[in-house]
Amino acid sequence: PASVVRHFLEDVRRNNGKYTGFCHLGIDVSFLENKTYRKFLKMDNLEGEKKRISGVCVRRIQPTAGAFGILQPMDVVMAVDGIPVGNDGKIPFRRGERVNLGCYISSLFPGDVATVSIFRDGKEMEVAIPVSPVKHLVPSHYNNRPPPYLICSGFVFTALSVPYLDAKGAWDDFYTEDVSYLLGLVHTPLKQEGDEVVVLTQVLAHEANLGYEHLIDLHLLKFNGVEVKSLGHLNTLISENEEQFMTFEFAPEEGGRLIVMERALCEQATGDVCKEHSIGSHYVLRTDTV
Repeated sequence: PASVVRHFLEDVRRNNGKYTGFCHLGIDVSFLENKTYRKFLKMDNLEGEKKRISGVCVRRIQPTAGAFGILQPMDVVMAVDGIPVGNDGKIPFRRGERVNLGCYISSLFPGDVATVSIFRDGKEMEVAIPVSPVKHLVPSHYNNRPPPYLICSGFVFTALSVPYLDAKGAWDDFYTEDVSYLLGLVHTPLKQEGDEVVVLTQVLAHEANLGYEHLIDLHLLKFNGVEVKSLGHLNTLISENEEQFMTFEFAPEEGGRLIVMERALCEQATGDVCKEHSIGSHYVLRTDTV
């Protein structure tokens, strides 16, 4: 559509040639078409007067969104920039037509501030919310860059992404239990900028990792008892490790698989594997994460 092209061009113009994406409020909502739900929220009685109001109920706010700390769960979003929101989450568009609220929010640009009318604890109020593209824990792409990876003793780790899941057939009729678990993480909210889901994608055979070669598609939770926040964080933990052994703990938290390696053998094994497979560097990390 022409409106999407215009938005793209304006976004690039505003950001010195860089495309930032479409904005969101960063909230998950439930519709209020059910009469009992609205009655529970006391939406039929505003300031002591019989006044019917409509909107959607906030159920979750993304921790990295501009609405975090401003909106609260169970708030009712009644209007945005003066545009009334229906109980079905839709707003007026052209004559006789209605579209989702997200369509209007996506027409805004990073740095814009939306005036949101909400109903909270029986009172109506207005709040100002900065909008921005919402970053996800599991990215849908890497902006045409190669996927990140880290090799340690033949274990190949990467950051979980939608292309990775697609390559694993996560949306096909049949997929493994481990891929099914990873698919369930797609909509997990990003709690902190730079966080990633680190996954063991394959094992390049070496005598040091004998017995572990069958392990694939596993979510890494901890390294030597420390929670792993990203691929870069794992790289730091490995390089700064001074313990005799290295332990890799995988999901689930209780009863998950465990890999134990000896630190003294790590550097030699990693070098051997990279040389055998003509891999120039044992890691490539994302430049936009910590």
